[in-house]
Amino acid sequence: MLSEATKNARIAANEFAKNADVKVGGIRSAYQGSFYIRDVGEEYEDTKKIEKTVRVVTTITFYLTD
Repeated sequence: MLSEATKNARIAANEFAKNADVKVGGIRSAYQGSFYIRDVGEEYEDTKKIEKTVRVVTTITFYLTD
């Protein structure tokens, strides 16, 4: 999940960088924030459900280069 979050952050950073006519460099800093695992649907206390929803909040700051 963290790998996917990092890849998605780089994709978003590349879009911003493209609009600013710069390139994305290495990671300057990274913070792992909230990590939620919940039952899918409205009945959150159903302990027999296997399917879950996961939400990972990650903040990554990249260096920008010319």
